[in-house]
Amino acid sequence: MKFFDVMPDRAEEELLKRGVLTEQLLYCVKADLDSEGRYIDVYITFTPSALSVLSGYEEYSRLTKKKHRRELVDFRVQDYDEYPLEDIEKVYVDRYANTARFMVQKKNGGEFSAARFSLGFSDKFEKFCERVNKTINGEEIDDTLLEGKKTHCPICGEPYPDPNRPVCPNCVDRRSTFLRLLKIFGEFKGSVALILLTLVIANLTAVLGPVFGSKMLYDDVLSADGRYYGQLMMLVMLMLGVNIASLITRVVSGLITSRVVPKVSHRLRTRIFTSMEHLSLDFFTGKQTASLMSRVDRDSMNIYWFFTDIVPYGLMNTIKLIGITVIMFTLSPLLSLGLIVSILFIEIVQSRFYKKQRLFYRRYDVATRSANAVLSDAMNGQRVVKAFANEKLETQRYISKNNTAFGINYTINTRIADTIPLIWTFYRIISKMFFYIGAVMVIRGHILFGALTALVSYTEMAYEPINFFTWIGDRWARCMDAASRMFEITDSLPTVKEAEKPVRIDRMTGDIEFKNVSFEYEAGRPVIRDVSLKIPAGKMYGIVGKTGAGKSTIINLLARLYDVTGGEITICGENVRDIAFEDMRRNIGIVSQETFLFIGSVADNIRYCDPDAPMEKVIEAAKAANAHEFITKLPDGYDTKVGEGGVSLSGGERQRISIARAIIQKPDILILDEATASMDTRTERKIQDAIDDLKEGRTIISIAHRLSTLRDADMLCVIENGELKETGTHSELIAQKGRYFDLYRLQADALRFINE
Repeated sequence: MKFFDVMPDRAEEELLKRGVLTEQLLYCVKADLDSEGRYIDVYITFTPSALSVLSGYEEYSRLTKKKHRRELVDFRVQDYDEYPLEDIEKVYVDRYANTARFMVQKKNGGEFSAARFSLGFSDKFEKFCERVNKTINGEEIDDTLLEGKKTHCPICGEPYPDPNRPVCPNCVDRRSTFLRLLKIFGEFKGSVALILLTLVIANLTAVLGPVFGSKMLYDDVLSADGRYYGQLMMLVMLMLGVNIASLITRVVSGLITSRVVPKVSHRLRTRIFTSMEHLSLDFFTGKQTASLMSRVDRDSMNIYWFFTDIVPYGLMNTIKLIGITVIMFTLSPLLSLGLIVSILFIEIVQSRFYKKQRLFYRRYDVATRSANAVLSDAMNGQRVVKAFANEKLETQRYISKNNTAFGINYTINTRIADTIPLIWTFYRIISKMFFYIGAVMVIRGHILFGALTALVSYTEMAYEPINFFTWIGDRWARCMDAASRMFEITDSLPTVKEAEKPVRIDRMTGDIEFKNVSFEYEAGRPVIRDVSLKIPAGKMYGIVGKTGAGKSTIINLLARLYDVTGGEITICGENVRDIAFEDMRRNIGIVSQETFLFIGSVADNIRYCDPDAPMEKVIEAAKAANAHEFITKLPDGYDTKVGEGGVSLSGGERQRISIARAIIQKPDILILDEATASMDTRTERKIQDAIDDLKEGRTIISIAHRLSTLRDADMLCVIENGELKETGTHSELIAQKGRYFDLYRLQADALRFINE
């Protein structure tokens, strides 16, 4: 049995009671509303002979600290219906504004709603309906698109912050995050082992200091009325040797750490950026640049603290605290026990404090990224800001976001200022109390004066590790929060994946075919609906339609920047899902209406797809794109720096460089998405002549609002609301007097008005 939603055992038992052969169940889907719109758990499933609808209420166990997942303990059935497939014509999804209905149409002409559901479930219900209908018609079912996106965390039930990355920040295991960070250190095993050894030696020598300088000095040497000068000299030499050993090991540890830690930081930044680059385009859609830059920059710096402060000094102070505890117990078990209990109490209080503090750090991260995003928008859009005189509006936007971040940061620091001094003061009071008790014990002869002096020294020595564990909690919280975000990215898988054994196609000279293609960026809101078309090899195919009709989405699907949610696209008879990424990117060139130039020279931007291309090819491509003339007039010609901080180019000039970048690629399939939209009529004509020269042996797919640019296309198609409405040549579509004719007449009237 294959599921879109997993049917619980209790629900399956209820079906079995009603005579359903559960071993024959094919697919299952869950709705959250009944046919009347009331909230209830509805499981819809079917066998080769009947459709079953079981509704009821699920009861779960309580969510506790020990059980991170709630368990289904009961399913109370409210209703059950069964419909023979032989009586059903088809099933389909009927969408409304926020909800949708699962409709059943009978062969006798009647229809009814079997269940309702939230609009976000539409994707899986569409696929479920497709499989029911194919079973009714006896057609083969393709399960390659069965897997839908998981939108909710299975542990806490909360929606994922990003549906494309099924990672719940609330349920990230801090312990596993810590262990995974430690594994990064494993890449430097030899250096880390040496660092640990030097830290152990340095801290052991530091801990032994009061034993020699207080206990042995006062109780074993000076107590003999100064008669053992030899022992005194040996003790001084021993103390000097211990101090020298401690100094040497600290220096060695520092030198090794100074070399290893920068390498770790470098690899962290590289790892985050590399993981981002391997994710699909939908990861970047809707995300602002400043937010992503923060992931690479600020999060890597917070994790850097893990390797510079938390691990080395945490280990050092742990060793020191253990050594102090062991020696103090040998000197006075009673006083030592009291001190240890105090330290444990402090750590428990701190643990609870920083558990809440981590929540504030996550909120602060979201707030600062939001503020940086507004800042990035304002800086990149200064031309628009100035044009509309909206400086005050942008200032207020940034102030509003910055105030939110300030408020959270103020709360974080206020909590630290209110809590940490209290913890510190508590420990100092306790230590002074122990000193008083120890003095009383010396007077009564329970311990020697040297032992008390050593205990006082160890109490003072314990300040450093306790102080470390006090403030490191703040840095620990920041680090774990940043690490969880890093692993969210590194653990994410691209939604557009290459096949395990991809098909290699050296030249894509075959036909392109769309077979009942459907697509939606957001579940329940289809952008492309059941589009079928054929694009012959070596021909020019034009796609026209109003803004927002879905034209650009079609070419994004062809280039496999996104995967279809229904149907398939084939090139040379092969499904684009099966073709190797390398061959897809090499053989398909795209010139988008949204041009982007990288920081560098004009020549580097043109040869972006082939960095080793000789200058002759760069100039040849520029001439083909009608860009050579204006490039030679730039200050440094082809070596002129463009992009951020470089020479500012017009929209038409950037577009021609973008076309040259695609031409030098020499793709078998060239996609032009409003490629001449930023050009004047004269330049556009020259580009069209250049494109005509590229037609031979190459398939060209062109999108344009100006229909005059597509008159010579071998075939045209009209897209409207994501559906294919008309196909044919320019003459054929004009003769049909349909939607293309209406668009053409509107543009002709507009040109006539201008000429008048």
